[in-house]
Amino acid sequence: MTDVDWPRRAGLSAALDEAAIVAITDRAGRILYCNDKFEAVSGYSRAELIGQTHRVVNSGVHARDYFRNLYRTIARGEVWRGTIQNRTKSGEAYWVDTTIVPNLGADGRPETYTAIRFEVSDHVRALRALELAQAEARQAAEVRDRFFANVSHEVRTPLNAVLGLASALAHTTLTPRQSEMLNLITGAGDSLRRVLDDMLDLSKMQAGQFSLSPASFDLRGDIEAVVEMRRALAEDKGLALEVAFTPTARGEVIGDGVRITQIVSNLVSNAVKFTAEGRVSVQVDVRAVERQERLVIEVQDTGMGFDAEAAQRLFKPFVQADDAISRQFGGTGLGLSICKSLAELMGGTITVESAPGEGSVFSVDLPIQRPPSASAEEAGSVVEEPEEPARLRILAVEDNPANQMVVRCLLEPLGFEIVTADNGLEGVLRFQKERFDVVLMDMQMPVMDGLDAMRRIRAEEARLGAARTPIVMLTANTTEAHHLQAVQAGADHLVAKPVTLEILLQGMERGVAVAAEWSDESMPSAA
Repeated sequence: MTDVDWPRRAGLSAALDEAAIVAITDRAGRILYCNDKFEAVSGYSRAELIGQTHRVVNSGVHARDYFRNLYRTIARGEVWRGTIQNRTKSGEAYWVDTTIVPNLGADGRPETYTAIRFEVSDHVRALRALELAQAEARQAAEVRDRFFANVSHEVRTPLNAVLGLASALAHTTLTPRQSEMLNLITGAGDSLRRVLDDMLDLSKMQAGQFSLSPASFDLRGDIEAVVEMRRALAEDKGLALEVAFTPTARGEVIGDGVRITQIVSNLVSNAVKFTAEGRVSVQVDVRAVERQERLVIEVQDTGMGFDAEAAQRLFKPFVQADDAISRQFGGTGLGLSICKSLAELMGGTITVESAPGEGSVFSVDLPIQRPPSASAEEAGSVVEEPEEPARLRILAVEDNPANQMVVRCLLEPLGFEIVTADNGLEGVLRFQKERFDVVLMDMQMPVMDGLDAMRRIRAEEARLGAARTPIVMLTANTTEAHHLQAVQAGADHLVAKPVTLEILLQGMERGVAVAAEWSDESMPSAA
């Protein structure tokens, strides 16, 4: 029987023999037949291949177990499929999708094996290139994220001193001229903080690491507070700044209050920035739409306005209405892009209506819920003024002297006693010797960082069976990963630098509340 008889004897069709790389081997793996395609692809002649095993074209890149599994499969009379890298006679690698079919003899055992291969080198190389590109993209994203995290930390640390001390000065007696200068410092620092926050938010969104945190929040109180922050700038420009709530837009609602107020803050800030005279008004309403409550916020101004073409560009990253606006007013062009992304992440929309010289109206439409305990009466009730914070003894663990001064200047005038520690180890030793009502803990410090210090404090409490002391991590590290690390190490709350008096007090109150919840859960139930 000649070589050309083998494929017919193995039941191989002529069409397949022409399209595929075909070889037939005996039980020992010696090649009994190979077709023209095998010769053409491998670079070996039929004379060089017949009688040889497939090791003649084996590239050597596959592990021994790979072929051991192949041989065991076909020895059992089963079909094996896989992708193998081979080499040509000149040493060039090529890839083949391979199917090996045992040809059973009269005794039911494999007598010969038919190997059918299709060259897929281009496909494999494309996949390898895609994997390499994805790996490079991931690496670039990691480098970018580390860069933004480092920039955030390095900028937030000195910015905390600027805004923190400015906040402390605002609560002292100043001359009108001093108040004016202080407002300029606060405004510039706040603008820098917003640019930094926008950059970090954009980085998280592009990396797919951004997440929402729905919780109950005071709709009227939180939105009024963020609008009030822009009042001084509006009054300096002679603008009227108004905020109005419908009767349904009151009380507690469930949503990501931080991100909702971020959208409002950005829209109001832009409206004030781009309005030379007239007014800026904020209208807040809660409407029932198809059995779902929707929060509708409209920010209207009497500013310069813009045309429909400019409106199409506004919500794209790093884009403003035109270059003249960028030169005149500054800004990164990130704010509206992030607002749009936030609204869409919350299942809502943001739109704009405007015309040159006729002002603009930005409309935000978001789904919200009422807390289960909320009633119609609660929705319309008047929110009580918060009580004065209790006088506490504070341990501030912070290696930066300027930031230690920020804590002192903000809290000591309110009667709080401040004890400082320059690193985590010193903070732990202080905690072991003295009693504190709240610990403010920085994250990055020499000798011992804040995470290790918190773990030791929690271990000390467990050893003594002591009540949980509220620990608020006051840090310039603000990524989701940092937040998770802080909570896992024992923090009750995380406050991002820079801080003002209001931000710091709110953070401390939240930390005290969370620590109290921990203590309640650890209390034995009554028999």
